[in-house]
Amino acid sequence: MQLIPVATLLCLAFGSCTASISGPFILWGHSRVSDLQPQALVDSSSRELPLTQLFTEAKAIVVFVRNSTSRLEGTKYPRFQNLVKSGAWTYMPQRSLAAEPFGLNANIEVVSLSGHGEEDDAEILTVYNEALNTYGRGEVLGILASREEEAHFLAKREAAAAGEAEEEKPKAPEGPEETEASFIYVAEGNKAVLSLSEALELRLTNETLKLEEHIKQITFDDQRTKGYGRLSITFMCNGEKCALRFKFTLIRGSWTLRNVEVEYRELKSVLVARGDEYTLPSAPLGFSYRCSAENLKFMNPARNETIQSLLIKDYQVQPWLNGRQEYGEVYDCVGFISAPILAGLFVVTLLLGILGLGISAMLSMHTPNRFESSRSKQLRGAMFIQITYVAFKPLALLTLAIELFLIHLLFVLIVLYVYVLWYY
Repeated sequence: MQLIPVATLLCLAFGSCTASISGPFILWGHSRVSDLQPQALVDSSSRELPLTQLFTEAKAIVVFVRNSTSRLEGTKYPRFQNLVKSGAWTYMPQRSLAAEPFGLNANIEVVSLSGHGEEDDAEILTVYNEALNTYGRGEVLGILASREEEAHFLAKREAAAAGEAEEEKPKAPEGPEETEASFIYVAEGNKAVLSLSEALELRLTNETLKLEEHIKQITFDDQRTKGYGRLSITFMCNGEKCALRFKFTLIRGSWTLRNVEVEYRELKSVLVARGDEYTLPSAPLGFSYRCSAENLKFMNPARNETIQSLLIKDYQVQPWLNGRQEYGEVYDCVGFISAPILAGLFVVTLLLGILGLGISAMLSMHTPNRFESSRSKQLRGAMFIQITYVAFKPLALLTLAIELFLIHLLFVLIVLYVYVLWYY
């Protein structure tokens, strides 16, 4: 309960500096987090409502502020990685949120991280677990944000002032087409969209290229009557263009991403998506596909080629968007059968087996048809020998051994089931 007054003071103290908290953001811990869509194609009025509902319904919010926007490596933050994966979470690559949590929730705690991986990893886990102990699991929203330094804006203003002072100088000739570092690619006219959390990786024979800067002109060749469409994106890498054309096939009202054409320098190859009809990105027309659990890899079927593969991580894609401003309903890559479900089925089967053996043993019991009398006292010795012999029948010993083995196996499966639920 000490968190309430402290959170109130922190909320008042940080109310004037919330503008220094910027993206990208990672939100986790609350069930409503999984309902948030990537904000690339959503207008401002539609962005604010789900965030406002999330901040209002959470019993407590813990905001962790980093000193940089550099990429988080799982090797340096293993505890935080397991914490996020243990429940619902989402990643927002934008610079700012449509709605701020300050003012919408009374129980907000702001934690400034030092910048050291191991220390920050332990501090995030400790502070978040303390909040869970106070408010309960599933009721605490965690937000990992970044702090934008004031020098960043000062440098921009100084550069602008210097540019104004040099307006009288002759302008330099125009260079190549304007490029920008972005991982959200929207085709002209909102015909298709591909959003990523990391840059694409193009692997050649001798090097791996990070495709970060792209030319703004992105097109989608709609050939619906012929059963396919192509999303074309051109990147700038090492001063040279690299063109990617993602091909989507349309069959019986469902689209599938099957291959990508790659052109780099004088090289041209067609890379095939690795997977089958159940694992390839696919969805009905009007739906999007998202997968953050597995990477999508396009491989070159021909050997001894310079262009070998293309890797896509944590992506969401939808062709034939038809000018809409937001994604359609999401199909994901989470299958129905998973490790926890299999473990539960094993445990249920084991319990049913033990129950069946117990019922079978109870049904085999019979009431005695003879009672001891003064005449049968002399037969006590013979009856004891007979009872001892009956107790040690081979079938009874086998049944007892099977029951002991099943009980032992049940204990092992319960331990494995708890391990899978804890870490996955």
